[in-house]
Amino acid sequence: MNNIRRALVYFGVLCTAGTLATGCGTTNIATKANTVSAAHISDQSVMGAASRNPITIAFWYGVSNNLSNDIQQMVAEFNRTHPNIRVIATYEGSYSGGGEEQQKLLAAIKASDPPAIAQIEVHAMPVFAASGQLVDLTSLLRTSSIDKPSNFLDGILVSTQYQGRYYGVPFNRSVPVLYYNETLFRQAGITRPPTNWPQLMADAKALTKGAGSHKIYGFAPLVDWWPWEYAVLSSGGTILSHNLTEATFAKPNALTILNAQAQLVKEGDAKVEAGPNTWDLMTQDFMNGEVAMDIDSIGSASKVASGVGSKFSWNTALLPRGKTLAVPPGGGDLAILKGVSPAQQQAAWTFIQWWTAPAQSVKWSIETGYLPVQKADLANRTYMSFISKHPQYRTAIDELKYEQSPPASPAYLAVLEQVQQALEGIFDEGKPVAPTMEQTAEQVNQNLG
Repeated sequence: MNNIRRALVYFGVLCTAGTLATGCGTTNIATKANTVSAAHISDQSVMGAASRNPITIAFWYGVSNNLSNDIQQMVAEFNRTHPNIRVIATYEGSYSGGGEEQQKLLAAIKASDPPAIAQIEVHAMPVFAASGQLVDLTSLLRTSSIDKPSNFLDGILVSTQYQGRYYGVPFNRSVPVLYYNETLFRQAGITRPPTNWPQLMADAKALTKGAGSHKIYGFAPLVDWWPWEYAVLSSGGTILSHNLTEATFAKPNALTILNAQAQLVKEGDAKVEAGPNTWDLMTQDFMNGEVAMDIDSIGSASKVASGVGSKFSWNTALLPRGKTLAVPPGGGDLAILKGVSPAQQQAAWTFIQWWTAPAQSVKWSIETGYLPVQKADLANRTYMSFISKHPQYRTAIDELKYEQSPPASPAYLAVLEQVQQALEGIFDEGKPVAPTMEQTAEQVNQNLG
């Protein structure tokens, strides 16, 4: 994902839209009488309808600019090769938590007029799945010749499940990785990227040099809840209790990496960008050669490659380990909505299987920088050639085996809103780590209770 947005205000939007999410205290959303279960959808393509009367389905997505153009081109190819189906794909605003696409989707669900297919941000999947408005895809995946769960890369399906059932299929998927400036590393006599946090802290200190506007920082933390998930889980902690009723992210064993990042900032070895554009500014700092290391989405790799050009050499590496290595998923999945006709649900499943088949999956990955999703993609000659020329992308594939799903709670996005505020307090305002996170955990517990 080029830029994973914050999930702020999402839970409030969801509740006011009238969904069934736990804790909102709202009533059921009426669905159309012709809603069917996945048992009525076969693994076969839509056949038999006259091409002059194709089945029309709506596909809502939330990525813009070049990514939107890529989607439109691929949808046009699908429509050309599937005359019995007509997919109308529309950009509906950002798909992030609280984004316009999600708000429109919630309103459409409430009005019993949803699209057949929608892009769902990975952290929002439990919210929508708990609402009862997504088609359970479990039986379809297990019987599919294309999208059988064992066909997908290890770890890529963690965000598509809720309570042991599948409700989505990977679409624009990403992970956070460590970006590092190989030129600055060589100048500092460092031969390889750090593999753990003690090494990263030592390297950051060695890489920091200069002063004022000419200062180069060894590291830049991303003030965002997504890498925070990695920090908590890789420190050996948990975010919520097993029964999802208590915040556990403020316990000492969950704060190791967060404390290390705050210490680097305090000692002047890390640069923090504050404000609503913190992500873009941090990426720009790396492209300018002002920071030697940062944690960013693999989806930023094409932007970094373009921005760096020939100024210096750079690469990516696995995220440094804490007590362990746990990588949070990022990006979005495709889901089929209830409230459309059986024929439209069948057509939607045909389209999703076409999209995730290696021919299309490889093309989408190469054009956008998102992860490939199927094991067969890695054996594809076109993709193998791409990886050999752009080894930075290999890191993300290697990280998938460490991917760990965030808490599957319909209230989780509200938790992230409060965590985001805490992170801004720590990095933007210099608040102490432990007391700030403890206070945030208390606030979260009040909402979970």
